Amino acid sequence: MGESSEVASDERKPCHEVLLVSAGASHSVALLSDNVVCSWGRGEDGQLGHGDAEDRLVPTVIITLDSPGIVSLTCGADHTIAYSDSESQVFSWGWGDFGRLGHGNSSDVFTPQPVKALQDLKIKQIACGDSHCLAVSIDGQVMSWGRNQNGQLGLGTTEDSLIPQIVQAFEGISVKMVAAGAEHTAAVTEDGELYGWGWGRYGNLGLGDREDRLVPAKVSSVEGEKKALVACGWRHTICVSYTGQLYTYGWSKYGQLGHGDYEDHLTPHKLEVLKDHNISQISGGWRHTMALTSNGILYGWGWNKFGQVGVGHNSDHCSPVQVKFPNEQIIIQVACGWRHTIALTETKNVFSWGRGTSGQLGHGEIVDRYIPKIIEMLSSDGSRCEKLESSIANPMSGKIWISPTERYATVPNENVARLVEINDTDVNVPQNDGKRIRI
Repeated sequence: MGESSEVASDERKPCHEVLLVSAGASHSVALLSDNVVCSWGRGEDGQLGHGDAEDRLVPTVIITLDSPGIVSLTCGADHTIAYSDSESQVFSWGWGDFGRLGHGNSSDVFTPQPVKALQDLKIKQIACGDSHCLAVSIDGQVMSWGRNQNGQLGLGTTEDSLIPQIVQAFEGISVKMVAAGAEHTAAVTEDGELYGWGWGRYGNLGLGDREDRLVPAKVSSVEGEKKALVACGWRHTICVSYTGQLYTYGWSKYGQLGHGDYEDHLTPHKLEVLKDHNISQISGGWRHTMALTSNGILYGWGWNKFGQVGVGHNSDHCSPVQVKFPNEQIIIQVACGWRHTIALTETKNVFSWGRGTSGQLGHGEIVDRYIPKIIEMLSSDGSRCEKLESSIANPMSGKIWISPTERYATVPNENVARLVEINDTDVNVPQNDGKRIRI
């Protein structure tokens, strides 16, 4: 009698299944069944959407996203975008510099707010880079907004855009999907053509040179294979053909192209070591890359300082290495953050690894992990059926909003690079950011 009572009690617990995950610079988000959206990690710019600037060490329900029918979640570096299909509405929140939220200004936003310029538009895909975003409508039209100092918006100028604008270069061309890096953008059309634009110093546009492009330019050197998927790392690009062959190009200082060396490639270069695998999904981190095969095997390579490749140590890899999971679980989705990685399994377990200093791994701690570790609160083999925390359960002593002047020092001139990590900058990145620098 006691045993059956316990079973009945378990059946009454709400068990939300994770549908998709996304990762930013130092935060993560997940969409669960029953329209539940949660976030965790660094929150100082409002990117978690909980109405404050606090970090969260475990997945926390965003109660401020009061919209039915959420079908997608996408992280930028320090902001987040959600799309409700039933309401045909895009929501954004987080760091607002350069108009990356699409609200017509550069203000930070601490709770999800509708992007009015995209209201009533049916969206099939959204991509976020460091400081710019793009959306593809159901009919293949592309809109872009945010930072544009190198033409990454594809609008023919270098002026930032505070609201979404149509990329006119694609008039008459149906775009399938877009991808966004730090200052560059890539797209694949429904016809399998590959395009690149924005900052091209490392060959990350795939056009055979190191020049910037202010409008989308077709990548011709792809061996005649039509492309089905594209993803961007910070300064590199990954694409997959309809036959499942993987190509990479751009920056390879840390081996993130996977060709067994550290040489940049200015045009798409086939990853020969994976040529016998059918690649079904790709994701690019700041300096690392992940590729998922059609039979659920995950490979990683590139910068591994924090264990973000997930192979048990922190040495870089210039060739793909298989990421191992308990019981050889089949992976169905992977998402790279800047320095961490998240994966979703077929059995609805969620794993994370890499940098954990802001709680972006969701394990309730701030330590790095070199191998995949299950996120208990989200996983079927963990404590998923227990009630998830929500932002209302942890009121932050009335601190709903903190002004930028309290959170940042103002950069006195524009000849200052963005502060990424002490002793971890590259002399070849654009030096005209003039951003607020965290103190």
